[in-house]
Amino acid sequence: MTRNSVLCVLLAGLLVASTGLAAFSKVGTTGASFLKIAYGRATAMGDAFVGVADDPSASYFNPAGLARVGRSIQLNHSEWIADIRHENVAVVLPASWGTVCLAATALTMGDMEVTLIDDPTTDEREDEGIGLMFGASDIAVGASYARIITDKLSFGLTARYVQQTVWRMTAAAVGADLGLHYNTGFRSLRIGAVVNNYGSRLSFSGRDLEFGFNWPDSGPSSLIGMYKTEGVPLPTTFRFGIAYDLVDVSPSRLTAAVDLVHPSDINETVNFGLEYGYNDLFYLRGGYILNTDVDYQADIGWMTGLSAGVGLNTKPTELFSIGLDYSFRFFEYLKPTHRLLLTLGF
Repeated sequence: MTRNSVLCVLLAGLLVASTGLAAFSKVGTTGASFLKIAYGRATAMGDAFVGVADDPSASYFNPAGLARVGRSIQLNHSEWIADIRHENVAVVLPASWGTVCLAATALTMGDMEVTLIDDPTTDEREDEGIGLMFGASDIAVGASYARIITDKLSFGLTARYVQQTVWRMTAAAVGADLGLHYNTGFRSLRIGAVVNNYGSRLSFSGRDLEFGFNWPDSGPSSLIGMYKTEGVPLPTTFRFGIAYDLVDVSPSRLTAAVDLVHPSDINETVNFGLEYGYNDLFYLRGGYILNTDVDYQADIGWMTGLSAGVGLNTKPTELFSIGLDYSFRFFEYLKPTHRLLLTLGF
């Protein structure tokens, strides 16, 4: 069987499996949606990276890949939709007993004004601002451990603390990722699988859930109560991916990657990515995220999910390298998003 035949069989299997999984919508059934915002150079490759997983962003896509990543630090800045900023830092520290990665993610946005609730029984509008501002933010802090089991197989595990804050309310949870990465030994074919964000439930608490109510019996005429919010799960996701070097003749290398992504709260996607590298110095990338629900894909626009990017690597000394990457993601009805990535190897 030729290498192209193998790729066609694997790709066909991904498409058939993903089509069968798209059954009904589960939108809005999980919390901490910011955990689904990807980072790293794979954002220019349609978020197809599970089988590649060869830089610090593997802490997001597949922690098993960290086992083969050298000592490095990666800084990611994203201009997300609606003036939201998404920041990430990841530090990879290899050791004789395995590889450790420490990563932190923050989602921030501008302040908003507190408004009153409109009374629908009156003709006047009461939903006006009162001059008081509030903010909202999300953070996630995690530690990963990865180790090479055999010369072809590695595994990775991530433990993560997640917190969401809206004014004076907070919700917290803990989650875990478990990934495997396998180099098949057939040419350059690599396979990866990972479960992301499996953990506890998020439930908000805080002063903004307090309310006053009258008490007709003896004692105080008014008491303070507190609403209890129902917990929601983290956005657990299963990813399976393959990667293959279509061209690997110095100084050029062209890598293709395909991921099947099965989230717990939205339709499945098949992610396609390409990366062309010249002399390990200059890179061109492109990708596409295809939703398995054809009607939904048509609603959000067929161009939505298209991504592209460029990268430049340099090595001033034998022990120090610098990588700078830019990626672009298109949305049909929203502003495109832009990401900058700085990777330092030392």
